[in-house]
Amino acid sequence: MSEHPTFTTNTAEHGAMVGIQANEVHDSNVYITSPTAPPSEKYAVGVQSLADGIPLKARELIGDALAHGHDNNEVRFHWTLAMLSKRTARDLTHQERDQLEQTRTTLRYGSTDDWWRAAQVVFDLLDLHTGAREDHAVVLEALTALPQQHRTVIVRHLDLILTGNNKDKIWADLRHEASRKRTSNDRSGRAWVYFHPKPTPPRAPNTRVGGTLPGDRLPAVLWSGIAVAAAGYFAWLVVNHAGPMPVVSYAVAFVAGFFGLRNGFEWYYHTLRRRAKDRLYEWRPGVGRASEGGGFASQVSHAFEYYAHKYAPSGVQREEWLVSTAGFRRALRDELVETYREQRTGVAGLRWLIRHLVRDVRRWWCEGTLWDYRARYDVGRSTKWWCVLCLGILALSAGYVVVATAAVTPVSATVATLALVVSVLCATTRWVRIVAERRRTNDEGKEQEEALEERSRAYRRWKNRLDRARPTETEMETWLDCDKTALLDDALRHYRLAWRDVIAHAFLLTPAKNAKRARVTHGPWRYSRYAVRLFLITRDGVREISAELDFGQATTTIHERNNFRFDAVSSVLVATDGRFGNHLTMTLLNGEPRDIQVTDPEMGYLDARESPQHLSAINLDAAGFAHTLHILEGIAAEGKHWIDRDPPSPDKPSEAA
Repeated sequence: MSEHPTFTTNTAEHGAMVGIQANEVHDSNVYITSPTAPPSEKYAVGVQSLADGIPLKARELIGDALAHGHDNNEVRFHWTLAMLSKRTARDLTHQERDQLEQTRTTLRYGSTDDWWRAAQVVFDLLDLHTGAREDHAVVLEALTALPQQHRTVIVRHLDLILTGNNKDKIWADLRHEASRKRTSNDRSGRAWVYFHPKPTPPRAPNTRVGGTLPGDRLPAVLWSGIAVAAAGYFAWLVVNHAGPMPVVSYAVAFVAGFFGLRNGFEWYYHTLRRRAKDRLYEWRPGVGRASEGGGFASQVSHAFEYYAHKYAPSGVQREEWLVSTAGFRRALRDELVETYREQRTGVAGLRWLIRHLVRDVRRWWCEGTLWDYRARYDVGRSTKWWCVLCLGILALSAGYVVVATAAVTPVSATVATLALVVSVLCATTRWVRIVAERRRTNDEGKEQEEALEERSRAYRRWKNRLDRARPTETEMETWLDCDKTALLDDALRHYRLAWRDVIAHAFLLTPAKNAKRARVTHGPWRYSRYAVRLFLITRDGVREISAELDFGQATTTIHERNNFRFDAVSSVLVATDGRFGNHLTMTLLNGEPRDIQVTDPEMGYLDARESPQHLSAINLDAAGFAHTLHILEGIAAEGKHWIDRDPPSPDKPSEAA
């Protein structure tokens, strides 16, 4: 059951069709800094961005902190990591190589500490990668001697630089660490929360418009005035012409009428409310069923049906449960549709409320309290008896008074009686309707307040549960790195390759079909399902593995394995879909073009402080697009000669750079 609008792009093969089911942006101040923030704060946010897999943002923030005087070995170590994270020397620009060389020079004459030694190891590993030095054992020994925290981040962020013999010697540790962390921190029980839509807060239902209008009060007041005048005139006739017994009977009639109308109103109101509730909760086949189409009302109906089947009580006939509660579920469904239809609210954010309401109905049904309103609005026997008795006394007393008075003054008594009867009936019917509507409004208002309070408690419980369970960006990035390591290990085992056989490798992470996506403010999109492409570059050619990663369950399914020579790559084309979507097409000489949707054309919700261009760059960076593109473009342009070309040094740039 889809919870979100779907955006679909038709492409040619597995992993290239993207249908996004969810667009969630979580509020977060993790990556938010003001332009006037102190350099230390920008540095801290930059380090957090680096840990969370956003090296592009980390380079900007840490570089800004350096430019404003926040400079020490720790800052330069993290800046160097940010420059090299998810990149190789081939991916650096001339300016970036110059900046790295300046940092290396500064470190040579700086104070020595653990951060200084860690930064030196980073540059030594970079030299091994470019061929500037070959003493692998010495550099790896220096790496092993570093404190655990430094060694871990270096190995993680220099993944693309650590190749060949360097990676061979530490690969067993990397595999073991990835296997240990891949399902750590209850991943299967928490990862889904990251993509779960933000629950919509409960709202008070729209109050049903009453059956009376402000203008109804004026006729009631006018008829009441006529009734008072007629009663007063009739009382004058009785006192002056009828004698003492009619006077007593007149008084008795008034008292009996008051109590008779009071009990009669209670009888009428309770009967009216019970019938209204019965009509509201009555099961009418065909009414309230999910309509065709994907409209809001239809989606709410489908959600109610889904949870009604999911939370059916055990030990009973499912059909019995569905039929006996259909009217209640339909009434609740109609209430939600009317309350939220005009609020630009998606059904995904209301699923918690629908689930809560269905569970309430199940609890009432199991406890036998589903129809308790009938007892609440039941008319007691005493009320009925008092109503009948008082109205009977009223009729007898009033009849006696009228007969006694008419015997003395027939014309005046007749006129007064007619005026009194007509005015009392007209005034009473109007006042009964007005008072009943006012009471109904008060009763429903109290019911809605109680329901809103209960739903608010359920909302807070659910929201707190989501907030406590939602993974951090660091956890999401760590799990994803472990998934990539696991896939790498499977690929090396399948092809029987050692790291010394691998010259370079690249991951391209794109959204899989029907994936949910979510991010924090200023963060990259993350997906519940990834289409992963792994390229292993060896001297014999390119090994390509296409797999689908179920992020929530930490399972990877390999769909395709392709092997091709360097000269088989005919062309690599990058196209833009709309303003921000990126589409990669790789053409082989002996095959159809391979279309890969790298990033979504639809940016989704943007905070006022977010730049769409910057967010697009962050998403490309997170996908590993730049590094993969450089490798594929180099192979397409130079073939096997590409692997023999060392990255140009800063003082001797090549044309290809």
